[in-house]
Amino acid sequence: MRRVVVLLSCLAIGFTPGCALHRSAEKSLAEKRTREKETRTAATEWLALIDSADYAAAYAMEPKRLRAATTEEQFVRSMESRRAPFGKMLSRTFIGAAFTRKLSGAPDGRYESILFRTSFANKSVAAERVILSYESDAWRVVDYRVY
Repeated sequence: MRRVVVLLSCLAIGFTPGCALHRSAEKSLAEKRTREKETRTAATEWLALIDSADYAAAYAMEPKRLRAATTEEQFVRSMESRRAPFGKMLSRTFIGAAFTRKLSGAPDGRYESILFRTSFANKSVAAERVILSYESDAWRVVDYRVY
């Protein structure tokens, strides 16, 4: 009888939606979804500037620490050489996102890596990776790669 009571108690605790573990998992999932939505929005807004070749505006959206390390002219030249060969963006599909607190060559912080499958006029199948950092109360692009 004692075993039955213990077993039923454990099952009741494990399956109760109000338990602390369940609430914690729900909160974590909700936070992840909110963060992914925020970073995805920031990434697509930044990519829209890159797509329209408004590199100066994209540069202005970068964190101050990156703008201090490179001039606008250097950034524009870098983006022109990276993106121009691919031509016009035709379509872009979100693939996924990953959160980390560490990024090689950068201070510890809050980083989100967003991956897109993109089709360009001169490359039908490509991948774009946008890495964002949470700085000054906003998600800001700190790295961009196109493959």
